[in-house]
Amino acid sequence: MAKSSPLLNLLAGTFALEQWDAERGSLLLAEARASGLLGRVAHLLASSQQTGALAPQLQAQLTAATIHANRFRQDVWRELGAVEQALSGLRAPVILLKGASYVLLGLPAAPGRVFNDIDILVPKNQMAFAEAALMLGGWAIGKLDAYDQRYYRQWSHEIPPMTHLRRGTTLDLHHSLVMPTCRVQVDSSRMIAAAVPVRGSGLWWRLQDEDMVLHAASHLMLNSEFDRGLRDIGDIDSLYRHFTSLSLDFPARLLARAQELGLAPILTQVLWLASVFFKTPLPPGLLPIKNSLFLRLVARAASTRHPDTRPVGQSWADLVLLLREMYLRLPNRLLLVHLLHKMSFSFSKVEKVAA
Repeated sequence: MAKSSPLLNLLAGTFALEQWDAERGSLLLAEARASGLLGRVAHLLASSQQTGALAPQLQAQLTAATIHANRFRQDVWRELGAVEQALSGLRAPVILLKGASYVLLGLPAAPGRVFNDIDILVPKNQMAFAEAALMLGGWAIGKLDAYDQRYYRQWSHEIPPMTHLRRGTTLDLHHSLVMPTCRVQVDSSRMIAAAVPVRGSGLWWRLQDEDMVLHAASHLMLNSEFDRGLRDIGDIDSLYRHFTSLSLDFPARLLARAQELGLAPILTQVLWLASVFFKTPLPPGLLPIKNSLFLRLVARAASTRHPDTRPVGQSWADLVLLLREMYLRLPNRLLLVHLLHKMSFSFSKVEKVAA
């Protein structure tokens, strides 16, 4: 039977100071590391002045995580400057998405957050210019077979990831917020059209507050990358609390915007998850009447990833949600082509190993 999770208790605000002991403190940090939340936990504990209850060696881990997160933020600012320079000739809005936008805007979701790539979006008719400009700036697309090139160029909402040849940093260049072939109809063009320039920035634009939450929600629920699910749900909790603190009618505006864009079911699902893991304070009308099997699967997949505390059946939940993502991304004909290609690729790898 899995142990109770100090990480989940901490995120929900139920991890009392007297519960700190060497074993649970060590488990907490191990859980945070496995879930990609060590930097955020370090920031949370420093803000609440609870680090003094930890053993010295665990305090040292938190200090190292804080140093790493701060250095990472400096690297993000440097990379944003390089992208801005490369795209200086682009005569179109460049929308910064997800983690990098939280850093640029100084949102509460940014401290301690570490992510793999920077996501930007430009109008589809500017994609070729933007890709060429980034290549001149030192970014390149790795080697892909003809099928994968076709997958990105014809069906996806982004081109293949671009990696800087010297720094090794990764950039995702989007033209839409969701795949055009997605079975869930999301009017992301209205979100893009409503974006506004970032004050004091020459290049960068941002989504509206409501659309920032809705994009984070749709990105989580239409994909299968739940190994970082706690981090992403935590982002949504943080964004929701922050924007609500700025405007008390934000929850009502958020729900109205979700209904307008076809994202109301996804919003209620994500807010239910946020209320489960982070005790997000929500008005009664924003929650589904009951949690479904699907939501229970997502909660299981998004939970702690440590071997001692992960929920039973998490691997099965991961598999089901991976299959669901493939189904949502592509219509039947393209899905069959995609599966046949992936099976053929897997068999060829097995044959090479056997040879």
